[in-house]
Amino acid sequence: LKAQAGPDDTVLVFVASLGVLQIAASLAHLKGLLIFKPPLVSRALGLLLFVGAFVMFFSTGTRNINDYEGGLDAPTQGLFFFLGAFAGLGVTLMLSSLVNLRMNGGRPSPEAGLDALRETNYISALRLSLGYWSRAWRTRTKSYFSG
Repeated sequence: LKAQAGPDDTVLVFVASLGVLQIAASLAHLKGLLIFKPPLVSRALGLLLFVGAFVMFFSTGTRNINDYEGGLDAPTQGLFFFLGAFAGLGVTLMLSSLVNLRMNGGRPSPEAGLDALRETNYISALRLSLGYWSRAWRTRTKSYFSG
């Protein structure tokens, strides 16, 4: 019997998270997170990745195995899922920043959050935000620490 989830299935979670992130970024018009520039291509690729990982996961063996019968316990499954999803997010941020390296749609506000990714890539938005907060953290947090 095959275990319920494991390192092999972490790859499928990774692939599915890449797909979901591309679909979400495309629908939210976050051009800085898209690996492929045309939104429809990103949606199609995202759907293909997500559905492909889903089909592979459920078609490659028994999935309902108790942990005392050879399956993995919930904390281990959760860890593998987290690792796959976190890796998918990291790779998406790195790849999209490299693909959109020349993306310069203006200088978004340092407080723009995810909306900054509509105009620029992740690395540029992170650099801008970290620079702002390293200069302004004392004045921005003063009201929380003084009477």
